[in-house]
Amino acid sequence: MPEIRIERLVLKAAAMDAHAAKRLAEQVAAGLESAPLAGDLPQRAELVRFEVRAAPGATTDGLTQQILAELMRELRRS
Repeated sequence: MPEIRIERLVLKAAAMDAHAAKRLAEQVAAGLESAPLAGDLPQRAELVRFEVRAAPGATTDGLTQQILAELMRELRRS
């Protein structure tokens, strides 16, 4: 299984209260730990930046999955 190392992950969740934003960050971190990583990821990506907008009424779980999916897409493009 390929290894991925993330030195810094910043989530800006302006529309969320502090408790919800912390929960989202924890869920994203846990999701990264268990994410199946494809062997085609690049050796090194210096910076990956992307934006995910939650749909109205989206749950934290749904937003977590959106973030993880977009991160994997961006890593494959790097």
